[in-house]
Amino acid sequence: MIEGGLHTLSEITQITNIPKGTLKHLKKRNTPLNKVRSSRPPKLSPRHKRQIVFHITRNHESRRLSVMSIIQDLGLDIGITQLKHTLKDLGYNHRIARRRPFLKKLDRKRRLQFAKRHAHFTVEDWKAFIWTDEMSVKVGMQRSTRDWVWRREDEEFHSDCIDYRKRATGTEMMFWGAFRWGKIGPGVFFELDAGEKVNSTIYRDQILKGPLQEFWEESFREVEVPIVMEDNAPPHKKVCIPVRQELGMRCHQHPPNSPDLNPIENIWAHIKHRISKEYGHVTSVKIMKNVVVNIWNDFGDHRWDHLIESMPDRIRAVIKAKGGSTPY
Repeated sequence: MIEGGLHTLSEITQITNIPKGTLKHLKKRNTPLNKVRSSRPPKLSPRHKRQIVFHITRNHESRRLSVMSIIQDLGLDIGITQLKHTLKDLGYNHRIARRRPFLKKLDRKRRLQFAKRHAHFTVEDWKAFIWTDEMSVKVGMQRSTRDWVWRREDEEFHSDCIDYRKRATGTEMMFWGAFRWGKIGPGVFFELDAGEKVNSTIYRDQILKGPLQEFWEESFREVEVPIVMEDNAPPHKKVCIPVRQELGMRCHQHPPNSPDLNPIENIWAHIKHRISKEYGHVTSVKIMKNVVVNIWNDFGDHRWDHLIESMPDRIRAVIKAKGGSTPY
């Protein structure tokens, strides 16, 4: 109406009830729209954001800095909440670090070599293996503290974002177990004197010439040539070597520091989680031994088949990681 020029401002006021002063202001600005207000200038420039990313990704320790430490280290004039939002916008979230063994360069090389040698193995090939290992059990086992890191979604297994802490020492018992596809094998505790550790003689007398030999011989009923998978621990060597040769037991060794290449490690993790969650109050060695044996014996024969069926994926994951840590 103003632009048309057919009405005076007084007439427009009578028609629209808009104050005459407002109409004069609109006519002067030549637009009915409000002015676009400039937004508040950002406190963090692109340069600041680059500094933040560089600061938290420098090394293993910087990934674990608190929000306040980051603000103080860089002298930022912002609050904790704003920095958290900024980090999230940059793709960095606060996540619990995955616990994995520390891998030296030689460990990575051996893992990659093992994976490449077995890249052609199918699930049917892995079904012939008997998976064995030892697990330490502590009285009063409790959940460990969590290790928080700043990382992107694709950095879950970045070397700086992994929790390499060793588990706490305590009153330990050693449990040995074995299983294969379709069959849970024996699970027994080593009989050790106070302060005694498992050596090759103890392993030979209490495991190799006992429950392991029995389970291996029984496996011939369903497996053409069962293969025993062990790690390269010292107790499995020395006096054990001639016994295996005498029995004709075919064995395989997975590389050191490679729990992801032995599916029984996932069973150990399950048992320890149950102990810490349900039996952390137990202080009796005898009771704890019964708890572990009962958990093991309650497993159905096919409960853990999926772990063995995942072996081809585990092998591919190690190759993809070039011998590094994997999700398994």
